Amino acid sequence: MNSTLHEKFRPEIGIHFDSLDEAWTFWVDYGGKIGFGVRKHYFNKSKKTGLITSYVYVCCKEGVRKQDKRDVLPLNPRLETRTDCKVRMRIKHVDGKYTVDEFIEDHNHPLHLQETVHMLASQRKITEVQAHEIDLAENAGLKQKSSFQLMSRHAGGREGLGYTRIDAKNYLRSKRQRSMVYGEAGCLMRYFQNQLSKNPSFYHANQMDMEEQVTNVFWADARMLIDYEYFGDVVSLDTTYCTNSAHRPLAIFSSFNHHRGAVIFGVSLLYDETAASFKWLFETFLEAHKQKRPLTMFTDQDQAMAKALHEVMPETFHGLCTWHLMQNGIKHLGNLMKDGSYILSDFKKCMYGIDDETKFEEAWSALLEQFNVQENTWLQATYNMKKKWAISYMKYACKLGIRSTQLSESVNSDIKSCMNPHLNIEQFFKHFEQVLEDKRYNELRCEFETHQKLPRLKLESSPMLRQLSEIYTPTIFHLFQTEFDLFAAAYIKYKNEAHTLFEYVVGLIDEDGEWRVTFDPNTKMISCSCRKFEMIGLLCCHAVKVYDVMDVKKLHEHYILKRWTREARSGVVHNYIGSEVEEDPKLQSTERYRKLCMMFIRLATEASVHPSTFSLVHEAVCDLSKQVMKMRLTEESQDNNDSVEITSTRSFMTRAKGFKKKIGLKRSRRMKSWVELQKKKRKTNPSIKDLRAHDTLSASCSAPPVPQGCLQINGSQLNFTELLMAPLDHPQYSLESMGFNGDISNKFS
Repeated sequence: MNSTLHEKFRPEIGIHFDSLDEAWTFWVDYGGKIGFGVRKHYFNKSKKTGLITSYVYVCCKEGVRKQDKRDVLPLNPRLETRTDCKVRMRIKHVDGKYTVDEFIEDHNHPLHLQETVHMLASQRKITEVQAHEIDLAENAGLKQKSSFQLMSRHAGGREGLGYTRIDAKNYLRSKRQRSMVYGEAGCLMRYFQNQLSKNPSFYHANQMDMEEQVTNVFWADARMLIDYEYFGDVVSLDTTYCTNSAHRPLAIFSSFNHHRGAVIFGVSLLYDETAASFKWLFETFLEAHKQKRPLTMFTDQDQAMAKALHEVMPETFHGLCTWHLMQNGIKHLGNLMKDGSYILSDFKKCMYGIDDETKFEEAWSALLEQFNVQENTWLQATYNMKKKWAISYMKYACKLGIRSTQLSESVNSDIKSCMNPHLNIEQFFKHFEQVLEDKRYNELRCEFETHQKLPRLKLESSPMLRQLSEIYTPTIFHLFQTEFDLFAAAYIKYKNEAHTLFEYVVGLIDEDGEWRVTFDPNTKMISCSCRKFEMIGLLCCHAVKVYDVMDVKKLHEHYILKRWTREARSGVVHNYIGSEVEEDPKLQSTERYRKLCMMFIRLATEASVHPSTFSLVHEAVCDLSKQVMKMRLTEESQDNNDSVEITSTRSFMTRAKGFKKKIGLKRSRRMKSWVELQKKKRKTNPSIKDLRAHDTLSASCSAPPVPQGCLQINGSQLNFTELLMAPLDHPQYSLESMGFNGDISNKFS
């Protein structure tokens, strides 16, 4: 090291420090410049005044490691780091200051290179600003390796960062442990408390059992309450997710917005999937949304959910998720899906492709006869629920195009990202909030596209298309324009205009079927037997054809649903207690913050170029900070009476003892066969095996025992499933090959 630099930072006998912190900082800087780590050794304190009278700082290699008495011969001992180095600096308290009275500088070990000094523990420290950056990176979903590389580049290299990747990992782990100090229930209520402090419209509820443990939890933020008011006519409930290793079901209420994007109305963590839990969930959901019941709700085939829904919302139409039906079909009809079988395609056709009840019954009977599955119990149970999934029986239910609980593949993939079994409850909320933010930003992007781009009209001279292009969102207008394009292929097969209501029979060229349309010439009201408007909210091509025949050039306002228009979000929404719901009560504060950030970033960029401009800005900012803090203290003292009262986490913890855990969790791995388990068995000592051979007969057998549920054929094992799937005339599976020669009953006696 340069001798001039060594003399500049070298401690001298008699130098003074105003405080212990100043002395320790000096010793740390000296160790960093020379190339060794430092630590605090011991101090002396006055018994009368309690003042520290002396302190000794040493090299990190001072002393020697003591022998571990717990284990005499460790298999993998840690390498030595202590060399009994004598380097030290002692300070004493003299006349109100700390003075260096002893300094030893000769090391008995090589010093570190300046390129590696930043790895010493005494030179590593995460500052408050850096901790905030690490938190932001984690909340944004960046991996620790990526965030560390990004911050290293900002600092000009790893040596200028001031901490290592391990330090960042330990910081995040310690933070998670501190956040869970009150357990999952305390962390949950702290999250709800923070949400309430941000927006009083935030709604949450929890259910506890007799042991004061939280079983079910439901919450909905202000945006969810607003979304349900505008788009809550059809709801999908999905419970196919599990949050963590406890396999707690995550229930999500969702639907479509006016851009046909996914919106979420409420979220719940359930203890189990029983009728009692679902009944509490539906009642709480209605309470949060002012008892407004949806017209239709789609769920899976869970019987407990169906029972609870019928009890709480009997007037709501219950539809079954088609995705779950197809998955169950693969499960129960898998033995028929071979040799080019089309049973699932025929089943799907009955579900989607037939809109007439008579034709559905004919197609269903043909399916049963073709594949000889009249006695299949799953098909029988599914047929009994045909009014919940067959399109021919669902024409009188409002569906808005929703047939599945999995509205969007992107929603499913994003939600699965916060279903990591290693995440605690706090990390789950952070990840889930990020999913919500991404979905809501997608709607903003759609709004931008709506105002930025003009829809393309297939028939620019059409008054109806020009009218609806300004009213519908681009996505909905595209769907209507598809129907409008089909009306060119429609023709009138029959008409009756003798009565008050005109009747028409409409057909489509190159398509079978006919649809009956009634039209009132006085009110311009129209209805079609396909019931597309009642199911989806858009007028069908058959009705458009009749409008064209009757010279109706613009669509009646009755057939323009507000939920599909650009003004779908207009209006005031109130919560369950009657207060107006604001999505962001601090919107103006957020806008001011954004403007100030842009100004200060630009100012910092310009002022950091020269020392003179830096000093000018630094002094001005310090003065501004003092004035701002003084004004804040004055305003906060005046606003104390207007603060919102929120139940504290500690008071909740006196009532709730924690999250209730289920006994007998789901297996995270598949069951292993007997053969696989045999490979992991340890070899038995031969002497012990000989002793066991005298006591038990099985120990001397060379052949392994046949597991239950398997037959033994000529020394090999046969599973019952293989037996059932094998051809009847296969020689290996004949009765003689299985050992049944003669009386079969004796084999099972």
